[in-house]
Amino acid sequence: MLAVTPAPSRNPTPQRGARELPAAILVLTADAETRDLLLELAVAEGFGLRCAASAREAVEILDMEPPGLLLVDLDLPERAGPTFLRALRQGPHREIPCVAVTATNDPMLAVSCDAPVFFKPALDGIEAAVTRLFWPES
Repeated sequence: MLAVTPAPSRNPTPQRGARELPAAILVLTADAETRDLLLELAVAEGFGLRCAASAREAVEILDMEPPGLLLVDLDLPERAGPTFLRALRQGPHREIPCVAVTATNDPMLAVSCDAPVFFKPALDGIEAAVTRLFWPES
């Protein structure tokens, strides 16, 4: 199932100051609670948010319209989240900034997936991290 809310324009770029960056976020998660929490954040901050429930869906979206940020759930079945991140770092979309979310309290996750990791269910700090990415001067 693919949810797109709100539908991003072809070139979504909020403007705060002189710097403009794509503000579409692609979320790879099958967790409805995480997806809903990120949707609330996206709506509140004016980001376009696209959700994929599988790595295959995420790749299709990446190929159609690369986002400004990729957020990957490390708790996907069969360790698909970390596998997806490792594959992404080897491919044509390796320059897209990535963050990860997990319910696992393992400090080595950030090292193994080469991305900042935020812990479920609250995802404390993710709003500030996303804002710094898109609007570093804020």
